[in-house]
Amino acid sequence: MTALTTRQRAPLAPHQLGILIVDDDPVQLMDMAGALTDAGLIVFEACNSEQAVDLLSTRTDVRVLISDVDMPGSELNGYQLAKLVAARWPEIRLLVLSGRNNPKGTDLPDGARFVSKPCALHALTGNIFDLLSEQGGGI
Repeated sequence: MTALTTRQRAPLAPHQLGILIVDDDPVQLMDMAGALTDAGLIVFEACNSEQAVDLLSTRTDVRVLISDVDMPGSELNGYQLAKLVAARWPEIRLLVLSGRNNPKGTDLPDGARFVSKPCALHALTGNIFDLLSEQGGGI
C-alpha cells in the first residue's frame, strides 16, 4: 500500500474529518479504513512511519492519526511516531493501537489515547469521535 498524496485528493471541506491510519498489516489497514469510511470519515493510509510523515507534511486536513505500535522496517514505532506528530502537528489527535505492547509511563504524548488490539471496528470509530469531542476537536 502507498500513502495518498495531495495529487490524489482535493483538500477536505472544513466539516470533513481526515483520518490517517498507519499500519504495516494490509488486512488490518483495509478493515480499519473500510469501517471509518463507512462512518463517513475521509481516510488516508500509510504502511509505515515515513509515509505517514510525508503525508502529514503535505496535508493540512488530517485531524486524527491512528497508528499501530509495531511496524517492522519502519524508522519509528507507533509511540515514537505519536510523539513526533504531537510535537510537529499538535492539532492532530492521536490514537495508538497494539496487540502486543501496553504503553509505559512516557510512551504516549499528552492527550494521546491507547487501545488494545483486537479492537472491534465500531469501538475504533467511537474512540475517534470521543477523542475529538474530549479534546475540543469538534465533530
